[in-house]
Amino acid sequence: MKFLNIKLLVIAVCMFAASSAFADFSYDFSVNTSSINGTAGYIDLQFNPGISSTGSASATITNFTSDATLGAVTLTGGATGALPGTVTINNSSTSGYNDYLQALTFGNTINFVVDLSGAGVTGNSFAISFLNSAQTASLLTNDPSGNGYAATIDVNPNAAVVSNLSSQTNVVTPIPAAAYLFGSGLMGLVGIRRRMNK
Repeated sequence: MKFLNIKLLVIAVCMFAASSAFADFSYDFSVNTSSINGTAGYIDLQFNPGISSTGSASATITNFTSDATLGAVTLTGGATGALPGTVTINNSSTSGYNDYLQALTFGNTINFVVDLSGAGVTGNSFAISFLNSAQTASLLTNDPSGNGYAATIDVNPNAAVVSNLSSQTNVVTPIPAAAYLFGSGLMGLVGIRRRMNK
């Protein structure tokens, strides 16, 4: 009996380690654009590899809702799709940008979910910017680096670091799917152990 319990525990730990190694990072973005309502401009989404990037990864944007009027799309590098549908940005271009740029007339809100995934997701960065109609100035940002980002997500070896660089941008981190799987597996092991002890 003890050998079976140890085996089950080892399997659970291995499964958790495997799921963590290929973990997805999901975030809810909510942006209050009421201060620039009616202004023509652009939304700019980027997903680019850093120096420590080790393989392929992607940023998938879904559940886009907004009262903005959407215009023409420009895709660069590994970007595909169009809002309000699904947009996927792969980190395929290491020399240039993997960039999704869309013209719009701002409304009051922009909301979407971004999922960062792939074996090489560590070392990549996702960024969102809002630009004026001439693409010469960034809107809704307090970015001290001067890059004009409203928010960034930098995926490090142990976690992802979210930087809100605008008081109008709110990025919420949902619980990763791996945590749900680990929790349910742990509950199953507890149930098996109780049953064996009876």
